[in-house]
Amino acid sequence: MDLVSPAQPERRGFTLIEVLVVVALIALLVSILLPSLRLAREQSKAVVCQSDLRQIMLGLRLYQQDHRGWLPLNAWSEYDWGVSKKNLWFYKLQKKYMPDPKIYICPSDPYGPNFDYNALQGTQPHRNARVPSCGYGLNYVVRHFGEPKSFNIERFGPKRPMATILLAEVGPDSGLENVPLGSNGMGQPWRDGGRLVWDDGARPWYAGPTWLTVRHMGTINMSSMDGAVHQVNSARVLRTRVRTTYEDCARGDCYFCKYHPYADATHYNFSRDRLWWWTGQIPYY
Repeated sequence: MDLVSPAQPERRGFTLIEVLVVVALIALLVSILLPSLRLAREQSKAVVCQSDLRQIMLGLRLYQQDHRGWLPLNAWSEYDWGVSKKNLWFYKLQKKYMPDPKIYICPSDPYGPNFDYNALQGTQPHRNARVPSCGYGLNYVVRHFGEPKSFNIERFGPKRPMATILLAEVGPDSGLENVPLGSNGMGQPWRDGGRLVWDDGARPWYAGPTWLTVRHMGTINMSSMDGAVHQVNSARVLRTRVRTTYEDCARGDCYFCKYHPYADATHYNFSRDRLWWWTGQIPYY
């Protein structure tokens, strides 16, 4: 008796059209998902940056408790004035209150890999703009008003600490010059010394890149003097012409718009984000 094997099912592969359709669908899904993944990644970095600012603010509060309310001096330029690391505010925090130097670097900072961690332990300012040692700036207004009174916020503070800038992440994110620095001012803007300047030198003698970035999808993070962290629309500020006075800023009792006695009152306006460089008048001016 002959045994007849059952018919084997016919094996059929994918046609070229089917393969192309699958590839097209995968490409479409990737194109849809990639922006979302990038957005999620950037949002996570922004959250880490906000956490850094909160930790630095905590370090500042601990420092104040140990120093009768005084903030750590100095907000200087280490390059142009030859100020050593040990005299800078972030170094004074790092020694006792903030020992991890990575806290001072925003994870979205493109120059983060260039940061000189060892410089925090040094006694001399380093002389290259591409190796800064702090990614956040302290409001330069508090130094400009005169030392040391302006640094005791509890005694000489602004009218509204919750609306007054103290810290922010700084750029620029491009344009740092790989050149030696000195009294000639090369390598500006002033990313050194952990300073946050109110106008970026936006005058005829300076037309370089700005510290103000759009690092977190058009925003940066700032801390007010009450310790709160704010996400600020820096893209909008960059699109606005820098002026000496603004109506909306003056309504917030901006020191520069209403009281500033100098000619260099030109300043960025963050009043739409409910933040000002200084609120109210300085009591000893």
